[in-house]
This record gives sequence, structure tokens and C-alpha cells, in this order.
Amino acid sequence: MKKLALYIGVLVSALLEGCTEIKDWSDPQDKVPPGSITDVQVENTNGGAILHYTLPEDEDLLGAKAVFKFSENEEPMEVYASAFNNSIVLEGYANTDEHVVQLYAVDKSDNLSEPVSVTIKPLTPPVTLIRRTLKTQETFSGVRARWENPLKKPIAISLYTIDPSGERTLYERHYSSAENGGYTFRNFEAIEQPFSLEVTDRWNHVSAPLDTLLTPLYETQILGKVNNTNLWDLYDYDHSVYRGELLQANAGSQGVYRGRVRNLYDDNTWDNSGYFYYRPPTMNQYVPGASTSAFPSPNYVTFDLGVAAKYSRFKYYTRGRTPYYSAWVWYEFEVWGTNNPKKINEIGDGSQADNLKYWTSWPDAGGTDEWKNDWEKLADCEIKFPSGTPANAPQVESAEDVAFVMDGFGFDIDPNMTGKAFRYIRFVLKKNNTDNVPYIQWSELQFWGSYQ
Repeated sequence: MKKLALYIGVLVSALLEGCTEIKDWSDPQDKVPPGSITDVQVENTNGGAILHYTLPEDEDLLGAKAVFKFSENEEPMEVYASAFNNSIVLEGYANTDEHVVQLYAVDKSDNLSEPVSVTIKPLTPPVTLIRRTLKTQETFSGVRARWENPLKKPIAISLYTIDPSGERTLYERHYSSAENGGYTFRNFEAIEQPFSLEVTDRWNHVSAPLDTLLTPLYETQILGKVNNTNLWDLYDYDHSVYRGELLQANAGSQGVYRGRVRNLYDDNTWDNSGYFYYRPPTMNQYVPGASTSAFPSPNYVTFDLGVAAKYSRFKYYTRGRTPYYSAWVWYEFEVWGTNNPKKINEIGDGSQADNLKYWTSWPDAGGTDEWKNDWEKLADCEIKFPSGTPANAPQVESAEDVAFVMDGFGFDIDPNMTGKAFRYIRFVLKKNNTDNVPYIQWSELQFWGSYQ
């Protein structure tokens, strides 16, 4: 045992003697400041400036730092740029006054050069430019706001209600960086009432208020079922294949697809089992002898809503499936309306071939989309995530995106079409997020407006 202990001790001693000191790879520290920044040129921008300059040639240079204030009463702010850049961007000014900025070179020991004082004179702030374009109008159950944001700056549009004493209360705040912005604030009674809107930027600079007096239009939900009577159905289901829609032979006697229309108005907005579903056939099933067995594009589905109504907006909910936003979501589509769709026997010789030419744009069917001459477009729709997530993403994970999906995808009807009543609604489905596999899986479809 003693020999073993002696052997281990010798081995450990040898190993320790063979070890070398671990190298310190951190940058050496000093107290020598870098040279000053030179050749500063000012490019004034909306709400700020870009400072172009020449950096000193110090070997341990880290970059540049600008120190500035929005006003004399505010705390100084700092912005950095690396040594790989020769410019630094300043943003957030709320006026066009002259402002002094201190510009420093910084090294890896956090030493600062002598400051260079630079005077900037920002151009009109983005929040002011946006406020100049802000407009409002009454719409169904609310107030529609529109604005232009050519610089695509992140902003908030805030709507305030005003009580009889003049007290303002924040009702809702909408965030956007869209170039051509628009948002509808809803759930107001159809009575004349005052509103006030403001534009706020990320630095909490607030525009002058836009005060207005509007009377929201009356709005109600257009129901799929009234007094235990189901109103909504697939239009002319027995001839759906003639319009490039459902293939009747796949649907059974009562119609698997037809029966699922009721799931669109069962008030279950996040359903993984009782959802509306259909899977269109391939091109060679529509057109015998067609050169491709791929799915045709675009896809179409036509509803008979039972009664004519004026539509203000609508919303659809995708199938309640996880991962979120993974259930063949249509993110780009059109909506059309009519009260007098042509019958199958009114088109050409009444054949499936002639009807496909009229009802589709498919080259394999000789499609012309001629039906659009007899219908009216109600909306061009595209899903846009507030977070900036691409609409063709196969799924989403962030809390913001998940909430957006679960709240349903809402769209406004073209304001020029809200005064007309329609009974038949046709969707032209153009792009989805699953490699354009054209399944439809909707938990719920909701329309609002007013009955004829």
C-alpha cells in the first residue's frame, strides 16, 4: 500500500511539473487614450443625423461613441459604432433645432479620446411627418385611421375617447412600421361621439392630437345559423367540380366537405378536430388528359351565405393545430361577391370543359377567369405578422406571433364595397405556407356588416 501511495505521488508530481501556465488571451490594458476623430461631416436626417468621419489609426481602437441629449433637461444618451464603420447614426430628435453632439474615439481599454463637438440640425421628425398624413373616417362599429410612414419607423397610433367633461381616456394603441398604415378601432355605438388620435415614436415623442367627431356605422355579425336554421352552404355543391372546386366523387352521399361547413360557425375558433376541411383534386382529375398531376393554382371555394348582406370585415381562424400556424394557412387570397352567379348550363355548352374555362385561370383548362367580369372584388388579403415574421413561415413560436394566430386573421372589406349587399362569396386562394399544398383547414369564418 505504501509503494502504491508513493507511486501515485510521484506521478502527480510529474504531471504538475509538465503543466504550463495558461495563456491570457485578453487584450492588454493601458491608460493611453486614442487619437481624436477627424474630418467629421454631418448628414442631417429626419429626426436625427448621420455623422461621417475618419477614425485615428490606433492599434487597439474599438470604435466611436457619440454622446448627446434630446433636450437640456434630459439625461445624456450614448450611441456606439465599431472600428469597421466610418459613420454613426443618431435618431430620436423631436424638433428641428440645432443640437451639439460630442464625438469620441474609444479603445479596447475604454479610454476616450478628446471630444469633437459637432452641431447637427435634424430634419422634420418622422412622428411629425406621419401626423401630417393621419386621416380618420367612420366605419362599421368604429373609427378607421390611415397614415403614411415612408421611412417605415416603428410607431404607435393611439385612440382616446373623450367624456362630456373633456377628459381623455386611452381606448387602444396600435403598433406599426408599415409604409402605408391603416387600422380600425372597433366596438363603438352608432352615435356621434368625439375621438382623439396621437402618433408616438419609440422615444415616447408624441405628436399633436387629431381631434375628430364621428358617427360609427351600425355593425352586427352576419350569422351562419339563425333560429336553428343553417344558412351557410357550399354554393351549387353538386357541380363544384365544374368551377374547379370540390370533386363530388370524393365527398360521399351527404358530402363530407359540405357537412363540415357547419364547423365554420359553431363558435369554436381554435379547433383541432371539428374544422372546415377540403382537399382539392389534382389537375388531371379536373381535366382528363392534363399534362400534370400536380395541384392547380389558384384554388377556389364558393359559399352561399343564405341571405344578402353588406360586409364590413371578416376574420378566419386556422385549424387549432400545434405547432402554431402549421395547418396549411392561406396567407394571400382574394374575396369576391355577387348575387347572381351564372348557372352551369348558362356557360358555353354547359360542359365541364367550358365551365372550367369560365371559372378558373388554369392554363391546362384554358382558363380565362371570365367569371370576375360578373362578380365584384371585395378584398385583396395578405397576412402580415406584427413582428415581421414572413407569412410563408411553416410555423411560429414567439408569444407575439402565437397570439396573432390564435386571435384569427382579420381583414377589412374595400370601403367602396361596404355599401353593397351580396349573398354569394368566392375565395381565390393564391398562396399558403405549406409549399402550396392546397388544403383548407379553417376552424371558423366570421363576417360582420349589416343585413340587407
